[in-house]
Amino acid sequence: MGSSISRFLVLGFLFVLSAPAFAENKCSVKAVLGDKPVTMKHCIAAVFEDQHSVTLYFSDTPFTAKETDSFHVSSYATDKNEAGKPRTMMHFAFCPGGGKPAASGAAVKSVETSVNSADSFMVSRQWVFHLPEDKENLKFVKLAGNIVPGGTISGRITGGKVSDGSKYSWDATFDLTLPAKDAAAGPGCGN
Repeated sequence: MGSSISRFLVLGFLFVLSAPAFAENKCSVKAVLGDKPVTMKHCIAAVFEDQHSVTLYFSDTPFTAKETDSFHVSSYATDKNEAGKPRTMMHFAFCPGGGKPAASGAAVKSVETSVNSADSFMVSRQWVFHLPEDKENLKFVKLAGNIVPGGTISGRITGGKVSDGSKYSWDATFDLTLPAKDAAAGPGCGN
């Protein structure tokens, strides 16, 4: 009986040590979209292994398991939730390591970005930022990770711009485990 308890305690101890591997994804975006402040605390990621690129989507409402699974394959998230209601969202698609697995903010050359507001489709915008030329509009304050299926990505992206007289800005932080399955599409990194 004593050896069974000992084994149970050892297994429990090993599980506690491995708990960070099962940690929940963490993210937050504090943004201004068309002059209106918003906060997004839900996120999903897709990884395109052939290019070592990622697509990150942030939302004010949770993604369902079905939406998440679909996103992991397509790198595309709809701007409406499963009930068909508009969702406030922001996305970043980029090559964290410039086509290599090791992420580095200095290696990022291009970032596709879009924003959608649940309140007004007139607020929606899409941009492509070229770095370092557009560093006044988008900056990687920090970026780390291993950009492969099952890898990780963490960092902080800040920036903003005025579009049609309205202010847009963002401060996005994220610490995510990338999905174990490779997406069928994603940003190209020129490799």
